Amino acid sequence: MFATLTDFFSQKPIVEWVITLGKFAFIFVPVVFILGLITLERRGAGFIQDRQGPNRTGIPLFPFLNHIRLFGIVQNGADGLKLFTKELFMPKAAHSFWFAFAPAIPFMVVFLSPAVIPWFGTMVFDWGGQAVEIGGSILNLDAGVLWLFAFGSLSIYGTVLGSWASNSKYSLLGGMRAGAMMISYEVSMGFALIGVYLLMGTFNLQEIVNWQESHAWGIVVQPVAFVIFLISLVAETGRAPFDVAEGESELVSGFHTEFSGMRFAMFYMGEYAHIAINAALLATLFLGGYSVPFVSTETLRENSAQSLAAVCGVFILGILVFLHLMYRYAKWYKNSEAADKIVRLKEWALYKAAGWLAVPALLAVCVLSLAFAGQINAESFVAAIITAAIQILVLLFKMCFFCWLWIWFRWTLPRFRYDHIMHLGWIILLNVALVNLVVTAVVAKLVN
Repeated sequence: MFATLTDFFSQKPIVEWVITLGKFAFIFVPVVFILGLITLERRGAGFIQDRQGPNRTGIPLFPFLNHIRLFGIVQNGADGLKLFTKELFMPKAAHSFWFAFAPAIPFMVVFLSPAVIPWFGTMVFDWGGQAVEIGGSILNLDAGVLWLFAFGSLSIYGTVLGSWASNSKYSLLGGMRAGAMMISYEVSMGFALIGVYLLMGTFNLQEIVNWQESHAWGIVVQPVAFVIFLISLVAETGRAPFDVAEGESELVSGFHTEFSGMRFAMFYMGEYAHIAINAALLATLFLGGYSVPFVSTETLRENSAQSLAAVCGVFILGILVFLHLMYRYAKWYKNSEAADKIVRLKEWALYKAAGWLAVPALLAVCVLSLAFAGQINAESFVAAIITAAIQILVLLFKMCFFCWLWIWFRWTLPRFRYDHIMHLGWIILLNVALVNLVVTAVVAKLVN
């Protein structure tokens, strides 16, 4: 038996097994996005509403600098710690098992959905004279989109079960609204994507990205489907203006009225994690996924050193813009009458020092990558790693863009009335999706 296992593992280089196992780290990407999205949500809300946002809580770090806030991240961590340590209240008439189990369902789905997302292009390199080829997703399924839809639909069970198990009329109404809204908008979302499948001819997300890389992005060939899909995903996550399942003005707090502490936090984190997954799906289907605009994977691999230098240059530009804003804001704040002026200026001085240390480090990477550009073969392991890293960064950037759209929608659009949401889903979006499907089918037939 052990000899058979040894023969099986020896058929592939050890580096292939290491990279294949390392890809499982991508299932934690939505969890990492939760931390960033909470900060982005609160700071973004402050920006849109012309206020500071979370900026008070800090931690002592140095004797001369005793208030590090990290732009509100420390306060978010303190709020999370408070939430996790609060008492877990359960209503007397609640169904105890389902009440305790329901909040975990949306969060468990988070670890299954990223498995079919292609995070980078297929890695092709030579290792000891043996050609190695590694895909960019954990599971390269021919029905990858159906996998995402299937597991994404499971999250509604947590909402419905939690609302029913609470034995509260307000919670039950919120759960019924959430279920009805999911049914309504999944129909429009499915019809919108059929047009994408007609053009690209596959449900495999890796092949969908390859098609966009060689033809055009999905948002260019299917702009109507993109708008319908985006609106449907916002409704699926239950975010404003589609947050009638919570409905504080008429349902107290909707389906999670009776939840507290860690159980409420599970619903809260599941919502943000699904935003990250939906952002990855939108970027993959309509913005070319990991592909760099106007640059193919082969070109990126053949010029990996120059591409690395270009990415470092973009980061340097971003740091310089950040430093410019920090200096301008510090100059204005220095002349203000704020009570915490001295503490803030000391903290900002630390951030400015970190920025000026990062700039020469990135410049050194640029110089070294260009100096050794002629020695990096397009079929080498180094070129494959650089290419994959750049493509992962590109996909993460596109995800951040869509995550900001979710936040922008929430803090700028008023909540819709429940009957308006049903009218939008069944009367407007569904009919537009059907018309778009018919037009796409006719055009695809004529082109073929």
